Amino acid sequence: MKKVLVVGSLNMDMSIKIDNFPKLGETIFGYEYYESCGGKGANQAVAISKMEVKTEIIGMIGNDIQGQRLIDNLENNKVKSDNIIVNKNSHTGRAIITVDKNGNNNIIVIPGSNFEISVKDINLKEEVILKNDIIVLQNEIPIEVVNYVLEKSKELNKTTIYNPAPAKEIDDSVIKKIDYLLLNETEMEEIFKISVSDKNYKDKILELKKEKGLKNIILTLGENGSVSFNENNKVKEYKAHKVKALDTTAAGDSFLGGFISKLCEKVDLDEMIKYATAVSAITVTRKGAQDSIPNKEEVEKFLFENHNM
Repeated sequence: MKKVLVVGSLNMDMSIKIDNFPKLGETIFGYEYYESCGGKGANQAVAISKMEVKTEIIGMIGNDIQGQRLIDNLENNKVKSDNIIVNKNSHTGRAIITVDKNGNNNIIVIPGSNFEISVKDINLKEEVILKNDIIVLQNEIPIEVVNYVLEKSKELNKTTIYNPAPAKEIDDSVIKKIDYLLLNETEMEEIFKISVSDKNYKDKILELKKEKGLKNIILTLGENGSVSFNENNKVKEYKAHKVKALDTTAAGDSFLGGFISKLCEKVDLDEMIKYATAVSAITVTRKGAQDSIPNKEEVEKFLFENHNM
């Protein structure tokens, strides 16, 4: 079985349930508050590990209670955490999340120590990259670190997965180093100026692939499913499962976790996306980030019960 390394963020999530998002200048009441372990990097590491794949993470936390809670939670989920760096001069990252009655969310990230990790830190961890097979990245750490890890990973002949969230422009010098680009419709529009509301958006994405030298693009569309654009420029649409969403936090991270678990099994892209869709469907029916992500047994049960979908 292949081994996966996530290089990314760790946050303590502070979530508030509300009926509707406030208007500018409006004060509203929330009716539930809860804390959970999050950060896109840690969420994705936990999602992959819950699919019974050997997973570890490189990241940075502060020397505080929140950081220790994040470490404990990773270890409880069998994610190897001994390459997480403790920064004594910065606090652990935080995320303030509001979730409305339909399960939609808004997120404000306070990066803290996540933005203190450097290329120098990664250089000291080159052996960790070398001993893993698949390298996973997102944008809650400095972009120069993301770019450096992509470059180093391809030097070492690793498979790279990049989830450019929050949305930031991708440097042309590294875009060809990405084996699988997984992003949502908002990120597609912000980074590449392609809107899914355009009737010919798929043609525009195929043009983008050719122009930038991208290999595989997986575009997630929430309740509208997803679309894949593979190495051979074949386009395929996938439906989402119809579930009652409680909290969409970690929906994309859990999709990525399911996707990578099947990539490790060397199945085709079609099966990878169908499995990822099921993982994400279960996640949105639960509250929180890492706590909401299902394990492999739960996903297989869900797929068996929904095999005709």
